[in-house]
Amino acid sequence: MTTTAESAQAKRERLRGLLEATRPATSTRHPFDEFVNPGVGTMLRGLSIDVEFVSGSGTSLFDAQGRRYLDFAGAYGALPFGHNPGQIWEAISSVQRAGEPSLVQPSLLGAGGDLGRCLVDISPAGIERAWLCNSGAEAVEAAIKLVRAHHPTRSLIVAADNGFHGKTLGALSLTGRGRYQEPFGAPVAGFVHVPFGDLEAMRALFAQRGSDIAAVMVEPIQGEGGVVPAPAGYLTGLRELCDHDDALLVLDEVQTGLGRTGAMFAAEHEGVRADVITVAKALGGGIVPIGAVLFTRQVQSEAFDQRHTSTFGANALCARVGIASIDLLVRDDFALLAHVRQRGEQLAEGLGDLVRRHDRVCEDARGRGLLWGLELTDRADRFPNQGLLRSLADAEALAGIACGYLLAEHGVRVAPTFFSGRVLRIEPPLTVTESQVDQVLDALDDTLGLMSQGRSGSLVRHLVPAAGSPGATAGASVGHTRGPDTTCAGPALPQEVRWAFLAHPTDLASYASFDPSLGMAGEDVRVLFDRLNMCRNAESPAGMLMGSCRVHVEGGDSTFGEVFALAHDAAQLMDMPQERAVSLVRQAALEAVDRGAQVVGLGAYTSIVTANGDLLGDVGALVTTGNAFTVSSAVDALTRLGATRCDVGRTGCAVVGAAGNIGRATSLLLAEQAGSLVLVGNPAHPARTHTRLENLALDVVVHLRARGTSPEAGDLARAVIEVNAGWSDRRVLEELRQRELIVLETDLRASMARSPLVVVATSSPGLAVTPDLPIRGAVVCDVSQPPNVGPNVAEQRPDVTVVAGGLVRLPGHADLGVDFGLPPGVTYACTAETLVAAARLHDPVLSRGDRLDLDAVRLVGRQAREMGFALHLEHQAVDR
Repeated sequence: MTTTAESAQAKRERLRGLLEATRPATSTRHPFDEFVNPGVGTMLRGLSIDVEFVSGSGTSLFDAQGRRYLDFAGAYGALPFGHNPGQIWEAISSVQRAGEPSLVQPSLLGAGGDLGRCLVDISPAGIERAWLCNSGAEAVEAAIKLVRAHHPTRSLIVAADNGFHGKTLGALSLTGRGRYQEPFGAPVAGFVHVPFGDLEAMRALFAQRGSDIAAVMVEPIQGEGGVVPAPAGYLTGLRELCDHDDALLVLDEVQTGLGRTGAMFAAEHEGVRADVITVAKALGGGIVPIGAVLFTRQVQSEAFDQRHTSTFGANALCARVGIASIDLLVRDDFALLAHVRQRGEQLAEGLGDLVRRHDRVCEDARGRGLLWGLELTDRADRFPNQGLLRSLADAEALAGIACGYLLAEHGVRVAPTFFSGRVLRIEPPLTVTESQVDQVLDALDDTLGLMSQGRSGSLVRHLVPAAGSPGATAGASVGHTRGPDTTCAGPALPQEVRWAFLAHPTDLASYASFDPSLGMAGEDVRVLFDRLNMCRNAESPAGMLMGSCRVHVEGGDSTFGEVFALAHDAAQLMDMPQERAVSLVRQAALEAVDRGAQVVGLGAYTSIVTANGDLLGDVGALVTTGNAFTVSSAVDALTRLGATRCDVGRTGCAVVGAAGNIGRATSLLLAEQAGSLVLVGNPAHPARTHTRLENLALDVVVHLRARGTSPEAGDLARAVIEVNAGWSDRRVLEELRQRELIVLETDLRASMARSPLVVVATSSPGLAVTPDLPIRGAVVCDVSQPPNVGPNVAEQRPDVTVVAGGLVRLPGHADLGVDFGLPPGVTYACTAETLVAAARLHDPVLSRGDRLDLDAVRLVGRQAREMGFALHLEHQAVDR
């Protein structure tokens, strides 16, 4: 028999080989990935956007194979003139030819002074000073210090939710996204956030704390927040509030400034006067890093002038580039800005048309000039069948998949926004042509069309090239037909109890059934899941939404629930450090609770790796493993089917995995009815296994003696009662073992050779019951996940009845909308236990911890039957 360790190792090696096959055979780990940023490198590989570009010109990039890519990501706005603009390189060469010193702090800096004058000349009225630095984040930090020096008695700076201002500590404190702040001790004191675009919220804050507010700092268009322009009148309203309470208005134009929106500064479209403006990205001409803070004479202070400096700020090289960039923007009477407005109108019209034609997957297109965001849906119900696109939509991850597809299939670079994973950022160089805009619109049309049609296999084929051509189905499960009305039943009604169930792929068949439209075999889908796991970030959900269901139980109200899957199979969960596995399950549980779940059910190895839920701690909801109803259903199924073949009370029953939580309870219940009992343990650790089986056998004796006589008692139970009443429990056990009414075994072949009735309840993904093991006419009930009894047993042994154990039919013809490889309306008992607990939220039966209570097992079975849950045996062969 193959051991668990050997099987897990074999699976890991096979998966590793498949994953490596998705990369060129000669590839090695890139130095950027290995030495600079492994996290980003992993994410790039996951989406298959890990292309190394070796040259670039204008809007075009080229890889080492000479393939051309159209760059509409544009370095987040830092490529105003495209890649390698000749005028910018000429400015750099002129510094070299002139021999102008670049770093001569402290002195009067000629190039820095010239750039400062140029910036003031092109700035809105009132701006008279320019402080030069190296980046947008540094410009924001300087702006913070500038306003605090101006208002030394005021402690508060107000920013907007979902705004992005940089990643240094002060800039991060302005940034309105908690999950990006928490690891770094941000926000520091003195910052407060209000909803972007909400003037009433800002007025309320000023009314309460106006005398404490030193400044308000916002972006005219939130870039990383999803390309969200400020509503009309919003900036004007902020100006009025700041004027009323003598606060400063700071506009962060690091991304929007210097031509991006068709004006030199985005605030000019509303005619708003700012006290402070930050700029960066475009000022460097796509070549050098540079930033600046522009401000009025009134904001200037001696404290800032003398105590805030920058070693590299105003260096000659970057300053001359900045001057050249401004010259390109203003030459020919600002012709480039007029060009930006024209191309912006083209994008606005084209993207608007895409939203109208692909309204199933597109929510909105918004922006200005050449900064646009195309928002994809996050609504799972837009995709009527369980599968990848539904899960990605719910996780706000469609944009990432779109980026990979656009790059691989169309050679088009776009990127998701930082804080909104469902928004595609479209931000080409300002020099982009009409035909290039058309090319990108056509590529987007193709991508959105595939999404609208649910053609997930075509969208991700580049991630698993070994899967073959689109539509290939070799080895894939076709799943079961489910109607659109059964696959996504939300939203929940206010009065409904909410539940969630956490599952994961258990074997290759379950991988394939996750999304039959992928047209991939299970091995290939597993590689795809592994690629997607590489793309996880701080905002990624741990669980992938698979389906939702409303269940009306007999004699009770309806409940509403959702089914989620971790993108890790049983072997992967067992292979990873337990702390990580527990953390993944806990995160998924917390996410489900955040969505409203009051009961969370654990399925398969989400239960095993968390010690039957004990390691999860408090997640803010009831937690159950489903083990109680699994045992109840398995015993019921085995004895009912067994009764069609034999007299159960005189027949031997084997429990494979008897020492486990489910196996122990199953053994105790079967002992009440069986003729004899074979307790089968893990052969990998014979001494430890023998001790555990002996303890279980003793528990069986104690249980049967305490239970006494009953009408359904089999030979084993009757023998316990009939032996000398004065004997000790251990003496009774010795007698039963001598009569072979209780047998302890680690040899799977030997145990099955003597047992017509078998329950397989292990936590070993590698154990396999092969066709040669069961005796003739056996009934084998497999409650293991992943299954330990393969389909070849039923195929090659028509005399053997194989029960995919613990299957129940939901009441009222309800369907979870999830293809577990089961017919519609049928689910596993562990899942059903979650629904039963939800329906009895006032007094639920929960199975959590390492010892199942037999009274709870019986009670949950009775409750389930009363609610309309029923064993599903129709598809099982009862007599062959």
